[in-house]
Amino acid sequence: MDTNNSEDSSQLSTQFCNSYKVSSLTGTILDATQISNLSDRYVLGKQLGWGQFGVIRECSDKFTGEVLACKSIAKDRLVTVEDVRSIKLEIEIMTKLSGHPNVVDLKAVYEEEDYVHLLMELCAGGELFHRLEKYGRFSETEARVIFRHLMQVVSYCHGNGVVHRDLKPENILLATKSSSSPIKLADFGLATYIKAGQNLHGTVGSPFYIAPEVLAGGYNQAADVWSAGVILYILLSGMPPFWGKTKSKIFDAVRAADLRFPSDPWDHISASARDLIMGMLRVDPSTRLTAAEVLAHSWMEECEQVAQKPCKQDDLCCKQLEVGGSSFSATFISRNMDCSFGYGGFSFSSCCKSSVADFSSPIPSMPSFSFFSPISAVEQGNASLGHKVNMTKLDEKHGESSLESCLFCQVPYFLLGVR
Repeated sequence: MDTNNSEDSSQLSTQFCNSYKVSSLTGTILDATQISNLSDRYVLGKQLGWGQFGVIRECSDKFTGEVLACKSIAKDRLVTVEDVRSIKLEIEIMTKLSGHPNVVDLKAVYEEEDYVHLLMELCAGGELFHRLEKYGRFSETEARVIFRHLMQVVSYCHGNGVVHRDLKPENILLATKSSSSPIKLADFGLATYIKAGQNLHGTVGSPFYIAPEVLAGGYNQAADVWSAGVILYILLSGMPPFWGKTKSKIFDAVRAADLRFPSDPWDHISASARDLIMGMLRVDPSTRLTAAEVLAHSWMEECEQVAQKPCKQDDLCCKQLEVGGSSFSATFISRNMDCSFGYGGFSFSSCCKSSVADFSSPIPSMPSFSFFSPISAVEQGNASLGHKVNMTKLDEKHGESSLESCLFCQVPYFLLGVR
């Protein structure tokens, strides 16, 4: 599958900032000129996640004590020229974007005989996904702060000729555990370069967040705006705008793009927020808002007015809105139903440190999809209350998820008749 299609993608720079190799290395991927061993400066710690090409571990600097995330890519798993090109492209894009306050910084790259190590900023606050799991949804004030930062970095990417192609809450990290923590965009494994007027081809992304034109073939930066619009819908309502029990059903819903705003909870959300979402989720990408237009929208301008007012620290923490309805994690989305697909990349939590358990697929190279049924939740009772973790089976022939049981599912309070 062609997942990049950028005309200059094969002509990648072979020099990266702070790039090192061991002295004994002859044939290299990155052509680093500086000589150093990872172990000379860093100590690898516990595993944080894994993926098709390797593992992610915590690591600490022997001299400064700084704690980072180390993504270790096994070179023997880079079996094709495209695999190697994809890793080089990810490193180059991260190098290009590092320094933006809302991008996970790439600190250094080390190449050894068997591994390429990417040393990245470690985000102690974990994923935005986990906060959605915990709290269900955000107030408009909270969502504005998060979403404005997200769109600023999306606009920055687009201004630098980069399209992310996998925007979702799992790839939005919180720098600290503070309730007012800034966000950091992570996982550029599916990102690529794009020129003005250019179209990309190849179906990449994550089911709930993928734009209809990506499924149809032929897309550009507007696909990122669609994904961001889905994220905003989820932040405010706790549920995705388009969903289904299987991957193909989700895709059907995305293609149909029947955007609705149910009275619960949308009667409690401003018309301005709905207008922004409708502008971001226009099926025709040529009429869809750009990242710059999103930032200039009246709902985003309200964010500036709110930011000027003094507020308590707790005012920015996420809360479950008492307006009834269902929560993000309970009814609609489970973590493994939302795996990225494309040339293969890393699991979630690639550069974050979270107290929430990692729910990567036991077969890292195979995306799995999990569906939570409210009916089955009642039948399973206490077994569904987070005490037991079960994985769904993937139909290898059709790539669909058969419902074995829910993944880290919780019975919604409204189904049990309690609050």
